[in-house]
Amino acid sequence: MDTPHPSPITATTRIIDGEFVWERLVTCKGRSQAVYRAGKWFQSLRVGGAKSKKSVARFLVGKESHECLTVDDVGNECLYGSNFKPYISNNRLLDKETIERVIEESKGNLKIDDTPVVKGQAHPSLTWATDKKVNSLPIKVGFSSYSEPKTGGMKESLDKAVEKAKGRKVSWPREMELKDARAIVQRMRAKNQIKSRKHKYEKKAA
Repeated sequence: MDTPHPSPITATTRIIDGEFVWERLVTCKGRSQAVYRAGKWFQSLRVGGAKSKKSVARFLVGKESHECLTVDDVGNECLYGSNFKPYISNNRLLDKETIERVIEESKGNLKIDDTPVVKGQAHPSLTWATDKKVNSLPIKVGFSSYSEPKTGGMKESLDKAVEKAKGRKVSWPREMELKDARAIVQRMRAKNQIKSRKHKYEKKAA
């Protein structure tokens, strides 16, 4: 407003950026709910202005909510992304600071919506820039295949493993257990924790 007007009982009059505004504080679960409640409040003021010339909001008659109303974003709930939807409640009625922040986040992919107003239809604060295209398709992951070495391949390796298994006297799990046991014994001997057993042999002369 260019000049101060008496505010509704639920709001206060303030000066912000050289303009008189009505400010109302609300507590909500999220910005979407705050935008919804702000819109309902604005409509109630506008209807009241149409019914009475003495209404504090009589100058709102014929105005749309996005022309007069903003809701701040104290929790940074409005965020840019490839699936940004300008028409949902959370992304509408943005204040100046939030608009500047989100446009900067978008790197020019979003801009202020200046399209003509359609009566009875929600008007977004931001819209996609016409000269920008954002790929919103799922990320594709490519897999590379590697050719087998010239000196053999998977088949040769399997054949060797089969031949080795045929020559085992014990099963492979048992062979691994024995191998581990031998390694433990060698480590214990290196630390002098066990000593090698010495056998005594009787020598006989012919």
